[in-house]
Amino acid sequence: MFENDEDILKFKAVITYERYYNSDTAWGVYGFYTNDDIPQYTKETKMDLPFEDSKEVDPDKKFSSLAGKMQELVVGGEYMIKAKYKYDKTYGHQYTPIAIYALIPQTKEAQLMFLQSIISPWIAENLISVYPNVVNDVANGTLKEIDYDLVKGVRELTWNRIKDKIINNYLISDIIIMLKPLGVTYTMIKKLLTDEPNPALLKQQLEENPYILTKINGLGFKKVDDLALKLKPELINTTERLVAFIKYYFTDLGESSGHTWCSVKILKSAISNSVPECSDKTDWLLENNEFLHISEDRVGLKYYHDIEVQIYNILLEKSKKQTDINISDEKIEQAIRHAEEEQGFQYVVEQLDTINKSLHRTISLITGKAGTGKTSIMRAIVKAYTENQFTLTASALSAMAAQRITEATSFPAMTIHRTLGCKGLNKFDFNKDNHLITSVAFLDEGSMVNASLFLHWLEAIDDNTRIIISGDHKQLPPIGFGNVFSDLIEMFDDTVVSKLVKPMRQAEKSGILVDANLIRENINPITEKLQPRIIHGELQDMYYMFRINRQSLFDIAVNTFVKSVDSDGIDNVVIAVPRRKDCLNSTNELNKTIQEKLLGDVLQSISGFEMTFKLGAKVMQTVNDYDKNVFNGEIGYITEISERQNGKKKEEYCVVTYTDIFGKKKLIEYTKKELTALDLAYAMTVHKLQGAGRKIVIGIIDNTHHQLLDNCMLYTLLTRAKKRCLLLAEPQAFLQCIRTSHNKRNTWMMLEEKVA
Repeated sequence: MFENDEDILKFKAVITYERYYNSDTAWGVYGFYTNDDIPQYTKETKMDLPFEDSKEVDPDKKFSSLAGKMQELVVGGEYMIKAKYKYDKTYGHQYTPIAIYALIPQTKEAQLMFLQSIISPWIAENLISVYPNVVNDVANGTLKEIDYDLVKGVRELTWNRIKDKIINNYLISDIIIMLKPLGVTYTMIKKLLTDEPNPALLKQQLEENPYILTKINGLGFKKVDDLALKLKPELINTTERLVAFIKYYFTDLGESSGHTWCSVKILKSAISNSVPECSDKTDWLLENNEFLHISEDRVGLKYYHDIEVQIYNILLEKSKKQTDINISDEKIEQAIRHAEEEQGFQYVVEQLDTINKSLHRTISLITGKAGTGKTSIMRAIVKAYTENQFTLTASALSAMAAQRITEATSFPAMTIHRTLGCKGLNKFDFNKDNHLITSVAFLDEGSMVNASLFLHWLEAIDDNTRIIISGDHKQLPPIGFGNVFSDLIEMFDDTVVSKLVKPMRQAEKSGILVDANLIRENINPITEKLQPRIIHGELQDMYYMFRINRQSLFDIAVNTFVKSVDSDGIDNVVIAVPRRKDCLNSTNELNKTIQEKLLGDVLQSISGFEMTFKLGAKVMQTVNDYDKNVFNGEIGYITEISERQNGKKKEEYCVVTYTDIFGKKKLIEYTKKELTALDLAYAMTVHKLQGAGRKIVIGIIDNTHHQLLDNCMLYTLLTRAKKRCLLLAEPQAFLQCIRTSHNKRNTWMMLEEKVA
């Protein structure tokens, strides 16, 4: 049956098999049969239905396939489909879906058919005999648990799988259909489901207030606003719309630029440009709201303000207290001697002073430029505590930064999330009500940690625990809102803060460290005339190559990488760039090319959403996964690619082997859908590499990186190199880095009165 003049067909169909589905792109190919009229079909086709014999197909059933963007469908499920007919030269007759609505089965037989597509027929029979309306009841929210004693073969794991299938098929699919104009997929609405796990209530909330969609990454206010006004045109000049815009504006400002406030004038201008119909309500809202903090002409989210003030107050109060930790001067000197013997050099006076002060303070903040020995003094501090039977936790934001702590101190460190026992978004085993049991809490690379996570870490620390926070406040600021470590360095005086300024003797010979510290202060280290190759440092470890052709920069980087792998080993070399994608000199493009150079002869591979991974590829975990016990920044190698039977389908998967610095291995399995958590690790963004180091670093900067070009980024890039650094740059991009500083952020903490 046709609708209007657009040849849109509407028909009921039962899904017979799944040929392909990718939840990230929402693209799939499914077989179906229907008893309704459709223009092109076959009489028999492949069927995955466990309850039908393909040799005894009903002659009245018309078979064909759906191909296009849609929600994930269930084999055996019945749907109302709106689609267009299409002839594909390769695949033949197909239907392109426009909208697909899941029809909840009403009869016992139809429900049994659906259940048999999820579980074995005999278990489905057992379940339906005890709960004859089980699918309908779960879909309507009236059945949440069953009596396992009454249903043979069904236990908690199986029951949860059945419930998830029902909810995803009959409730979440409705939400996706409603949000299809925005391109929303099931993966995207997972964030909303963490706040409201009941899909029926979530759907109701979305209908009442579509602006909650701004919580989804990748959906800007404009897209959500367009959909909201289509669903509810009466919202156009309402306070609800204005509130939604302001919350989005400040959240985006915090996450993208790190600022936690702006001037009232700038906010009003943004309102006038984006939601002008609401401008007349702005003054009233600024005077009558509970979600904003306003101080003089500054305004921001109260949530941001409160977090920053809490951090400041916790540290201020703690700095005034004494703990029951005491180490004699004799034992401190002994620990220092042990550290010096292990490292093969003696500390300078400034470092000894910092070590001694840190071991007598309740709160100690340590900062310093590259080469001043921040990392090396931690060995002495850690030794002093551990040799005197005090417990210590050592943490950093990323797995790479945590590993660097372990390399420098021989003390096992973890990510902050793992230290706190993360169980989900902002959910930790250790928190303000359940403190970490430790004498000393050490946090390295403090400049990487945003305000929200910083507070979670502080709240988990006991009143009798000492705190040491180390970092370089001139490195890249954190991803997310706030600039806590940098602000604290400015706010507290030398009774809390130690600033290392004198370079170690080894650093004075290094062109990498000398030039990096000049760049740190916006000083150009290149004083000679630009040449194709420039080498700096007594150690001749800092190389510059300037080119105006971006492809040339790319080619030099790749060729140098491959040669360095041969001479120094693949784990000792990395390419560092500002951007991950959408330009030539991005990690995506570099990684693809390098993988092909190194593993081009390897035939076995597995493809994710954006990237194909070959057997033997070097990869990095990009998110924290507590179920798999693998964390952001961990690097490993793909050691197996295989497939297995999963029900009626074959499932492809790979195994990544991770090895820690003590040689302990762990094998982590990834299905194709889980490959979004992996990235190739030959080239990394400077942000990802922050807190870690490699013997050889090859950096690229060009004008396509212009928004990310500043002295903090370049300083951080150079200081990742331990032995040799090659910077490949367009001259103008290099100069922009030298003269630009982006690490200053508008934060509430910097407005507080400085500690006397």
